[in-house]
Amino acid sequence: MRKSAFTLIELSIVLVIMGLLVGGSFKVLQMMRERAQITRAQDDVKVAKEAIIGNAIVNGKTLPDGTFFQEHLSPVKSNQHPLLYVYANNLTQKNICSFKTTNLKVRKITPTQTVDIDNIAFVVASEGANRNMQTAKQGNIVKTYTYELKRDDNISPVNIVEYYDDVVEWVTLAQLQSRLECAREPLRIVNTSLPSTDVNNSNDYEAKIVIDGNYSTATLVCSFPSSDNNFSYDNNNFSITSSGNHTLGVVEVDCTVTEDEKTVKKKFAITVNP
Repeated sequence: MRKSAFTLIELSIVLVIMGLLVGGSFKVLQMMRERAQITRAQDDVKVAKEAIIGNAIVNGKTLPDGTFFQEHLSPVKSNQHPLLYVYANNLTQKNICSFKTTNLKVRKITPTQTVDIDNIAFVVASEGANRNMQTAKQGNIVKTYTYELKRDDNISPVNIVEYYDDVVEWVTLAQLQSRLECAREPLRIVNTSLPSTDVNNSNDYEAKIVIDGNYSTATLVCSFPSSDNNFSYDNNNFSITSSGNHTLGVVEVDCTVTEDEKTVKKKFAITVNP
């Protein structure tokens, strides 16, 4: 009786099929790994964005700087590839509600068009599946690309030009101000009174006029009906100083702050003691 066996052709077909199955399995696993990496990157960026906004809410409505973000707010640990955090520098120094514009912009680049988004407050980016941070700040612009384009604007630590897959999110100044509820803050002069002085206090007197929120574009003017008391107003640092001895009595001061179409006036009195 003749025993059946695989021919060489049949064995070749089986090996080819097994190779296709194994190769396909590796491809599927690679796709699953890349998808998981992208999902994790998206989650990290969203967490970081909310942490930055939350910190601004509780920290005087200013943005955290880069060092504080990496040490305290970033969900990515120091032993991993860090997130990219780019911000408008002036928003770390004064109340965010006081600004109308920033000098930071995002440039979205596709194979067919380029679109600029102005007045960006901050940008957060994470490496995609290729584990290569391709996004960077160039001047005052952060460029983003579609996957069809091969780019690497971030040359640190190495420059690897490959298909762009970074996960990037940004927040505009208007969006950030909305989250901080800036519209509810009225323009006002904070001072309720000014310190007194004495008749012989010629050069040591200085009183700061404080505007709520440190409005960056506001103008403040103070006038003195009693001009013989040697008080003067310094418009550079919003302060009242003296340049000579004073006359005993009360000096009236009228201050007016203007921001766009809003104007607020306040009257003070400086008491000159014996």
